[in-house]
Amino acid sequence: MYRFRFDRKTSRQIKRPCLILANHVSVIDQFVLGVGFKFGINYVASDTLFRHGLVSKLMIALVQPIAFSKGSSDLIAVKNMFSVIRDGGAVGMFPSGNRSFFGDECTIVSGIGKLVKKINTTLVLVQIRGGYNAKARWNIKASKGKVTAGVSRVVSAEELAAMRNEEVDDLIRKELNFNEFEYNKTAQVVFKGKHRAEYLESVLFYCPQCNSMTGLYSQGNDFSCRDCGMKVSINGYGFFEKKENAENIPESIQEWSRIQLNYIKSFDFSPYSDKPIFGEDNISFFLAERARKEFLLGKGSIEFFKDRMLICGQEFPHTETTIALQGVRKLTIYKGGEVYAVRAPYRTNFMKYMICSYHLRNKLLNIEEEYYGY
Repeated sequence: MYRFRFDRKTSRQIKRPCLILANHVSVIDQFVLGVGFKFGINYVASDTLFRHGLVSKLMIALVQPIAFSKGSSDLIAVKNMFSVIRDGGAVGMFPSGNRSFFGDECTIVSGIGKLVKKINTTLVLVQIRGGYNAKARWNIKASKGKVTAGVSRVVSAEELAAMRNEEVDDLIRKELNFNEFEYNKTAQVVFKGKHRAEYLESVLFYCPQCNSMTGLYSQGNDFSCRDCGMKVSINGYGFFEKKENAENIPESIQEWSRIQLNYIKSFDFSPYSDKPIFGEDNISFFLAERARKEFLLGKGSIEFFKDRMLICGQEFPHTETTIALQGVRKLTIYKGGEVYAVRAPYRTNFMKYMICSYHLRNKLLNIEEEYYGY
C-alpha cells in the first residue's frame, strides 16, 4: 500500500543502547521506525492509547510502550525512559508529541535537548518522507504512494556532552522539521486514491473565500464551501487545484492552515461574552484515568465561549485548562489534576476549539508565546 522503504545502509551500524527520534507524520510511523533497525524499540506513546481494553493490553504485552501524558510534564515517563537505556535498550520517541496536522512537523518545544543530554546515550535522528500524503492524520483511507525513511544524523554521547542544551534543541529541530509539501515539489511522488480530501474539514474550518467557519465539507478528492460555492480538489502530488470560485485559496493545506490561524488571531471575540461562538451536539464526555480507563460522565453538547468551555453542563475556564487532540475527533482536556476526554462524530472540527482555547488563554494570562496545540 505505502511502497515503503527504509534505507538500511543508514542504520546498519547502529547498536543499543540509543535514543531514536523521528518526525511524526502518520499513524504508521512507529512501524516505519521498527523495520529500520535490527533490534526492538520501546516507544514513548500517548497515555490515551492505553485506554482501549484488550487492544491496549495486547500492545503492552507485545511492545512494552512507555506511557506519556500529553499536555503535562510526566516524570514517570522520563524515569521509564532512563530505565530502558540503563538496561541496554532503545527508546523511540517523536519529540513533537504530535502527528502532523498540516504536512509540516508540529512544534518541538524547548527542553528536549536537556532531556537528551541527561539520558546520555547515542542519539539517532530519523527522517520520514511521504507519510503525510499517503495517510494524513485527518484522512480515513490511505492513498497509494511512496513512503521512505532513513537515519539523517547520529550523535554520540560524547558529542552531546560537549554541546549546550540549546544547541541540541536546534540540531533536533533542524533534522526533524520536515515539510511534506516542500519535499514533494521536487520529489514529485504521485499518491493515487479516490479519497484524498475526505474529512479535511476535521482540521480546516475557515474558508478564505468568504470567511465562513461553518461551510467547509469534503467528498472524495474535492473540498468545497457550502456558503460561497468555493471548490478545489487535491491532486496526486498533494496540492490544491482550483475548480470554482477559488481565487483566494492557496496551493497547499499547510498554507491554508496559516491563513486560518491568522484569521483567529484577528477575530473579534468581544461580542461573545454571554453567547457561544460555536458548539457541537451528540458528544460523549469522559473522565480519564492515566494510561488505564475512561469513565463516561454523560452525553450532550459542548459550547465554546470567549472565557470558557461548557461541556455537558460542566465549566472549563480557558485560564485553568490545556487542550490536546487525540487523532482529530477526540479532545483531551487537562484541568488541575484531572484529565477529561470528549468524543464527537466524524467530520467534527475540534481544531478550532484547540486553536481558540490557546489563543484566548494566552491573551487572558498575558502570555506572549504563540503556541496553539500543534
